[in-house]
Amino acid sequence: MKNGGRSNMNSDLGPNIRKITLLTIFATIGLAISGTALLPSYNLSQVAAQQAGNNAQLSLSMLKQKGVPLLGSPSAHITVIEFADFQCPFCARFAKDIQPQINQTYIQTGKANMVYVHFTKLGPDSVTAAMAAQCANDQGKFWNFYNILFKNQGAENSGWVSKDNLKKFALQIPGLDTQKFNTCLDSGKYASLVQNQLAFGTSLKVPTTPAFIIEKSDGSNLDYLPGAYPYPAFQALIDKKLTGG
Repeated sequence: MKNGGRSNMNSDLGPNIRKITLLTIFATIGLAISGTALLPSYNLSQVAAQQAGNNAQLSLSMLKQKGVPLLGSPSAHITVIEFADFQCPFCARFAKDIQPQINQTYIQTGKANMVYVHFTKLGPDSVTAAMAAQCANDQGKFWNFYNILFKNQGAENSGWVSKDNLKKFALQIPGLDTQKFNTCLDSGKYASLVQNQLAFGTSLKVPTTPAFIIEKSDGSNLDYLPGAYPYPAFQALIDKKLTGG
């Protein structure tokens, strides 16, 4: 896949496609392109409308009700929704190379926030890792755990996210109450939440990990990026929304 994403299914994210070509976006960000391939930046409003009557299903307030971890100010006007799997190597590339730039430029400055949806398509280790990350989220440490998991990512379903290893990862997070974390993980507290988030991503016909929706925080003006595109692609879409585009 040219975009560096991992395809999980063949799907169409709805008939209302916002026609933004690679020429349009990469001319904006000053990157060379070849051929006439399209960058499928989709308008998901019809999918959301089928579920909730309007874009409210994808608003930040509704996403928070689904238990998604939030990074940044809830009052920021732009929301970046990440659909990812802790076993996905392209998700790790985004987390290590691209997310820190988005964080520094937009999230820490209050211009945007970011949420994470568990799209656990790659097997049982994905689910265990997601549940552990939610246990860290109970103590406000999700994004610390996010960084540690992607930094230590192993081969798919090789046992690298066994409960014992996850508990060792938790020891690396300053201020985390590891006893509470371990109890949470052992209880399977977040099994249903993780499954529900997977179902949510599937209902939106998200075909790849990682995948991103960049939107106004009320759920309007949606753009879709399927894959770990370079930072300038995110920059172009976020800046467009910040300037009213």
